[in-house]
Amino acid sequence: EKLWPDLSPEAAERDFKVALNTLYRVLEPAREARTPSAFVVRDGSHYGLRPGADLWLDADQFEQRVAHGQRRMELDEEAGLALLREALALYRGSYLAEYPYEEWCSLERERLLTLFLRSADRVAQALADRGRWQEVIAVCQSILAADDCWEGAYRLTMVAYAELGNRTQAVRTYGQCVDRLRAELGVPPSAGTVAVYERVRFDR
Repeated sequence: EKLWPDLSPEAAERDFKVALNTLYRVLEPAREARTPSAFVVRDGSHYGLRPGADLWLDADQFEQRVAHGQRRMELDEEAGLALLREALALYRGSYLAEYPYEEWCSLERERLLTLFLRSADRVAQALADRGRWQEVIAVCQSILAADDCWEGAYRLTMVAYAELGNRTQAVRTYGQCVDRLRAELGVPPSAGTVAVYERVRFDR
């Protein structure tokens, strides 16, 4: 019904079988007919990915590396930071972005986005603690590309530019924050963001 909503059940089942056989040929061109697939498992009328199949999924690897990196941060912060940065590099934008309005993937898209934003925020803060300001800016830019209302990224970017001696860009970053929050949410910056702005604006 999802794939062929305009067809009768009989016609849809026929087209499903054609698509399934095409999938088998693409995935395993050397597989003999009627032998089990290494990737697709069937249970009655249900089909799915075979548990333990030799697959590499960027979303799965992203989530695993975030979890590993967070655990590692408790024991060896530098090693954990490296793992989290590897995880962030796997995030290439919205999950299944080609289906922006489909409800079946929207929850997973939001979950992975939130995981990315929180992990990137932690990485940016850890880099700031080490004074690696250019890297802070790069990570914050990736955060704002995913969510341009993430105030923590604006705050760290302002601090980074100020530390690098570019107070003009720090002030410009605050203006961008004000504009985006007003346009997207209809709210002003938080007191914490204003305080950072005042500090980087007047600190000499």
